[in-house]
Amino acid sequence: MQTCRDLIRSARQLLQDMPDPMCIIDLHGQILWENEAFRKRFQAVDHRNREREARRSHHHAIPIRNDDGQTIAFTVIVKDRLSQTTEENITVAHDERYKIIAENTSDTIVLVDHQAIVRYVSPSLQLITGYRTEEYEGMDAFDIIHPDDRERVRFAHDQAVQTKESVDIEYRVYHAQGHVIHIEARVKPVLDCDGNVKYVVAVARDVTKRKKTEELLENILDNVNAAVWSTDKDFNQYTFCSESMEKISGIPREEILFNPIRLHDHIHPEDNAILMGEVKAKLDLGIPVSQEFRFIHVEGETRWGRLIVHPYVDHAGVIERLDGIILDITEKKRSELALEESEQRYKSLFENNLDGVFSIELNGFYFVNANRSFETITGIQLHQLSDRCFLGLIYDEEHASVYETLLQVMQQGEPRDIECRLANMRQGEKIVSITFVPIFLSGKLNGIHGIVKDITKRKHDERELIKSEERYKALQQSLNRFSTDLANVMKVSDLENRLIDEVKSVLHVTNVSIEEVPRGQEHALRNEQDIWVKIGEKRQPVYLRIETDQSFRKIEKEWLETAVHYVTILYDNLHLLEDLMKRLEELVSNNETPKWMLRLLFRLSEKERAALSSDLHDSVLQDLIIWYRKLESLRSSKVFEDNTARELLQIEEGLLDAIHQIRITCNELRPPFLLKMGLVESLKSLFSYTRMFSNYEIEFFAEQLGASLNEEQILGVYRIVQELLHNATKHSKASKVTIALTGTEDHITFSYSDDGIGMDIAALEGSFQHMGIAGIEKRVLSLEGNVQFHSAPGQGFHVMIQFPKTMMAR
Repeated sequence: MQTCRDLIRSARQLLQDMPDPMCIIDLHGQILWENEAFRKRFQAVDHRNREREARRSHHHAIPIRNDDGQTIAFTVIVKDRLSQTTEENITVAHDERYKIIAENTSDTIVLVDHQAIVRYVSPSLQLITGYRTEEYEGMDAFDIIHPDDRERVRFAHDQAVQTKESVDIEYRVYHAQGHVIHIEARVKPVLDCDGNVKYVVAVARDVTKRKKTEELLENILDNVNAAVWSTDKDFNQYTFCSESMEKISGIPREEILFNPIRLHDHIHPEDNAILMGEVKAKLDLGIPVSQEFRFIHVEGETRWGRLIVHPYVDHAGVIERLDGIILDITEKKRSELALEESEQRYKSLFENNLDGVFSIELNGFYFVNANRSFETITGIQLHQLSDRCFLGLIYDEEHASVYETLLQVMQQGEPRDIECRLANMRQGEKIVSITFVPIFLSGKLNGIHGIVKDITKRKHDERELIKSEERYKALQQSLNRFSTDLANVMKVSDLENRLIDEVKSVLHVTNVSIEEVPRGQEHALRNEQDIWVKIGEKRQPVYLRIETDQSFRKIEKEWLETAVHYVTILYDNLHLLEDLMKRLEELVSNNETPKWMLRLLFRLSEKERAALSSDLHDSVLQDLIIWYRKLESLRSSKVFEDNTARELLQIEEGLLDAIHQIRITCNELRPPFLLKMGLVESLKSLFSYTRMFSNYEIEFFAEQLGASLNEEQILGVYRIVQELLHNATKHSKASKVTIALTGTEDHITFSYSDDGIGMDIAALEGSFQHMGIAGIEKRVLSLEGNVQFHSAPGQGFHVMIQFPKTMMAR
């Protein structure tokens, strides 16, 4: 500060010693400023004549230049004698003017020497940094600069000294109260009369608010996957480019900042041709554009972007610059493509389904669409369905039951089946089976799908069978049992095995098989003694083959045809379902299977288990108990011969064993009090029961789980434990099984270990479907968890499962 004052004092002394009148004129010769000597010299001359005198002295003018070297005014010295007192007054006025400017500007002016020591700082320093001028003067100018920016600012200072040119720079400064502020400064060297740098002047201003706004903009752009930019009309250089450009384009921002065309190297060639052609042509005409394009973000990955550009046109209609934004729409495009693929698959399944498929709206049950199979079954052409009510196709007497079924679907949101007759059929009575399936859109019921099957022949066959005598009744009972069993069949292989068992049992034959025969070779492979009945299609036609040396009666042939007809109805659908399940399993392997679907399947499985358990308990078990009590009462009330008494006792014990076995089966199908007791207590009960029949020790550890589990989680873990204990009993030959159940804040962890013979998991990977491991994997996936299996021959079998306490909403 003292040096600066000395400098001002020296300047004053210099003006005092100058005897010449002085003034400053602009480029048009008008006087902008004049000293006292000049005014005294021309005191008798009016203002206009004084300007004329100044112009006459123009040969004594010294140019005044701006930072760009352009002359903006002249200092004119009139060679004349002036009094010492007058010059002193002029110097004082001149100093006062600059003092007022320095002390009242909002920017901070800092004067530093070669050693970067602060020699002068304007009072606005305290408003910006919190430091008083007397605190900062004499300090190293870089002490209050952020350490990460210090070397960069020092380099700018040295650059200004070496090049003798101004340097613009941004950096961070520590406020006196400890927080960081952002500074924008222009560093300019001050030269002496010999052209050497005497001082460096920095004019600094606080741009913290602007920086925070820029950071907020960057944060917004980063969160919405967008980049904002501005460039000249020829794309020569960005005047602005947000940091988020690198994330979206995959190119470092510095790499494209001064070479915007570099961005086009990462755009798909087909889209780049459009951008450089049609899009550029519109921009050249000043027309805003919005264009989707593909980024070749990294090798092997394509991302999508939307380019929105607005040309900025001046008042004369000339394009000054281009302002644009790039939006990352990759996820949106992928969703659209996935939706399109899903719609195509649905359309193909809808149109090519062998069953009649249709959809109706909720208001009035009017048809929306239907496939060709529906047209074949009903005899109504598709173009005749518009504005037609579905109930108009149903026999009048069955309107009420069909309408009630539709209401149940709407109210409960679950599929419903019904059999009914179609009205006004020219070819006679037609009986159909219809499955109504609710259509949900965004969680709301939007319509109803219908799957219709022509069961006329089956129904007629059933009616014929009802008319037969004792054999007919037996066959009918068989058909009823068979059709009931088929309702629970979920695999084609199970369907084939069930058909073989029923044929052997009813027709009293031993050699029955399912044969897949190459197309066109059926006659070559058949012989006269065998009966071949086609039941469906796989890759080749599939036949039921019965080897017999006797002929069947008509009624038995009719039974066989009906049973096969049952199978045929299910065969193609089950085959289709298995294909769908394989696709789902592929999706599972890629972690793409909807978990709600797995949960739905397991829920249906548990529902069927509960129904079967209830049926066994309420019918078979109760009947066995009644007969056991009657037999017990009979034995205790009458005296029988020894042989008869022993046989009755054996029958009584056999009934007890059957009652016990049914109770065990009921408990396994639906463990009693599972939800009331909770998972831990139910597992303890299961282990106590298992210990009575197993030859291995069970060690169980459980801790407080910290949250109550829902029904699906409890049933899921319980079924997994049942499967693992079944495996330990049947396969592992273990002497000890260790099970632990623990919980964290967010997850439940279940572990299983045994010391059995183990297995080569890699070698058995293809047979997981027969070992229950796939079932465990699907159970865990439905619980939104993950499972790990570890085993090797002789090293036991180990399972680690983890799933979240809170499952996602369905």
